[in-house]
Amino acid sequence: MSPEARLQHFVRGLIGGATAHRIDDLYATPDGRSADASTVRSLIADGTLAGSEFECRATAATRAWLKRARLDHDAFAAQHRILGSNAEGAQLNLAESPLTRLAAGDAAFLSRHHLETGERVRRLVERAQLLPRVTMSYSADRTAQAAHHKNDISDMATDARRAVGRIHELLPPDCASIVIDVCGFLKGLQEVERARGWPRRSAKLVLRIGLDQLAAHYGIGSAAIGPASSAHRGWMDAGARPTRLDPT
Repeated sequence: MSPEARLQHFVRGLIGGATAHRIDDLYATPDGRSADASTVRSLIADGTLAGSEFECRATAATRAWLKRARLDHDAFAAQHRILGSNAEGAQLNLAESPLTRLAAGDAAFLSRHHLETGERVRRLVERAQLLPRVTMSYSADRTAQAAHHKNDISDMATDARRAVGRIHELLPPDCASIVIDVCGFLKGLQEVERARGWPRRSAKLVLRIGLDQLAAHYGIGSAAIGPASSAHRGWMDAGARPTRLDPT
């Protein structure tokens, strides 16, 4: 989740009547929504929120601010969206992936084989049905189709969950968890570091170590290398020359 989306998520929780309390450098609501303290203090200063150094809550101006922020975010996202397709043909916004940002530029931290490995993990998590569902379908046709293919989907999800579990067996615990969180659930590196209490910029190092090991397991390399040329073989020893046999 981007910082802008996280802030909107936090403010939306306040509109419901919740009060957020200061915890270190964050303001957090009872249901777990949080935002940076410096950003919240700015919103308090301009009247968008009411509160103090210790707590904050919504005001009459909060709902209008949230509406403007959503419109601005949607317009910005549309301009910076990078569309692609996964193996099943579904459209993806490649700009959402933390790996894409780490692999951009001349001094990219990740390489192409890291991206391919991360995309494989993302597809596994998706097929395993581990991602939270944010929308509900009320279509009778889609409901009937889902019921008809329930067993097939369940088998596919079971196989994918075994593959995700295999990642935990192949990698050290920290590497496995960060690879799945960042590649599968698209969590930001700062979010991962904050949740684990890690120092800044340490998450991307652990991520690259995990992706390197997983790429080696999948047989994905940084360069395509064909099989070694086979040595020429013959029935004569090295250096031998043919001799003519006397027919008599």
